[in-house]
Amino acid sequence: MRPAAGLLAGAVLLLLAACTGDGAQHRPLPAAPAADEVSHRPLASPTLPPVVNSDGCQGLISAAQVQQATGLPVGASQGDGAAAAAQYGQAAQTLGLTAQARMCPFGSAAGDQVTVVALTFADAGQAQKLWTTIVSLEAVGGVGEAALSDKSKTLLTRRGKAIVAVYLVAAADPGADHLPQLRSVAGTALAKA
Repeated sequence: MRPAAGLLAGAVLLLLAACTGDGAQHRPLPAAPAADEVSHRPLASPTLPPVVNSDGCQGLISAAQVQQATGLPVGASQGDGAAAAAQYGQAAQTLGLTAQARMCPFGSAAGDQVTVVALTFADAGQAQKLWTTIVSLEAVGGVGEAALSDKSKTLLTRRGKAIVAVYLVAAADPGADHLPQLRSVAGTALAKA
């Protein structure tokens, strides 16, 4: 018997063995419950998992420092910051880089948002390798060894083995030139990255 035919025969035997009973009389399951067995209680609703609040910022920058730098009344946002930071570290690994990531989200009831992400690499060469992949922003000065920005919402800066990214949305005027605020937040975070 060929190996494939042997496997097929073995599978058929297992299937037949599973279908045969032990000879005992089994009562078939009813197609629907009897009228007196039907429950009229509502079905239990699914529950949400518990909210996880963890610190992915690890002292990089505080809400008070962000408020001072931006003039926005933001506070620390809730969420699993440590898990979000870990995802940035894992993304760096996919590029063959090793980085410790910290993520600091801040927000206000008015809709203002400031998110600071710092990647600290094993050495300056790794930071430079990632830096050379960023092409969609304009070079600006005033913070770090190099900085790139759209001057409104995003600024990335690099110094030594660290890269800091700042994302800012000022709800009252989201399209305005926020480069001074972006630089201020990035400079504060870069000092600790």
